[in-house]
Amino acid sequence: MKKALTLSGILLAVALCVCGALAAGEALVSLSYLEGTFTQSVDAAVDSRLDSADQALREKLRRRLEAMDAALQAADGQQIAATPQEVTLKTGDALIAVTGSQVLPLGGQVRLSLAQGAVVDVTDGVELPDGSILPTGHRCLAAENTVAYFTVLSPTAVVSYAGGYAFALSTDTPDYYAMACALRELGLFRGTGSGMGQGFDLHLAPNRGEALVMFIRILGEEEAALTCSYTHPFTDVPAWLDPYVAWAWQHGYTNGVSASAFAPAQTVSAPEYMEFLLRALGYSVAGVHDYLTSPERALECGAITQGELDMLRTQPFLRAQVAYLSYYALDAVLSGSPQTLGQRLAGQGLFPARALDLAREMVPSDRLR
Repeated sequence: MKKALTLSGILLAVALCVCGALAAGEALVSLSYLEGTFTQSVDAAVDSRLDSADQALREKLRRRLEAMDAALQAADGQQIAATPQEVTLKTGDALIAVTGSQVLPLGGQVRLSLAQGAVVDVTDGVELPDGSILPTGHRCLAAENTVAYFTVLSPTAVVSYAGGYAFALSTDTPDYYAMACALRELGLFRGTGSGMGQGFDLHLAPNRGEALVMFIRILGEEEAALTCSYTHPFTDVPAWLDPYVAWAWQHGYTNGVSASAFAPAQTVSAPEYMEFLLRALGYSVAGVHDYLTSPERALECGAITQGELDMLRTQPFLRAQVAYLSYYALDAVLSGSPQTLGQRLAGQGLFPARALDLAREMVPSDRLR
């Protein structure tokens, strides 16, 4: 009589085989091995140890093996992050994680999709349902036999991850992070100092202070502003912003929200920032208060495209859009001049002309049309 082999014993043997391959540092398990030698050996072991009376047990085991098969195929080609890593992703990008992987969303909106298995929010100690939006700052763990997709819904997101992972990157959405990096190389965009996502904080809404600094940089006047001795009447301006506000006040670039308040932390809207860019391009002047029409006026003068106008009308305005609009403003033709804004800034010595070409090469995504 054949010696019976328990389900737990078979599963333990299979698990040891798989774990041994993973521990050996292989790129998980190759599909050729999985579909050939591994599967044939398991089938032979099962067939030799289970007779027809164990059909129910056989089917249960096969379902378990098929789940492991699917997990390994989905993970084929993945890499292993032994320590937590941080990545900035854009809309449509997905981080794929398998059993034992940890994912921690730091900023932006990320949705969980389960191919199989389960993901646990270990911060709250609850299992997350398929399709849920991950809570920011909560550590998530992929449970046994899990293949999970963490897909970015917001323009950008910053995610920390560890364990087995792979990326599925979107090719038809703007790469705001690349634009921010390109602008930084030109000295036009810097982070907030948060240390997350290199400090760009593209998932946050911009404020009046940040918008004013960008405006002065795009004018090519930052160095002059930082060394000026001008004053202003506002009592709520932090020390780091003080020279920028003084410069803008003396040149009539901007006003406060009252006689004594500038409100540097107040959120800036898309029309308000677009008005700043129109002034930098020479298509508007200080004193224009009809900010609501600035996107439409920008379309008329060729500063933005119809696709960008649609974006400004339908999406929340974030630092991601500030980077996007500022980046493509460099290619906009100045009012009354054959030069683009980028060419003028290069001519002023703000950066070498070659640096502008190199910055363009850093952005792989296409412009919205």
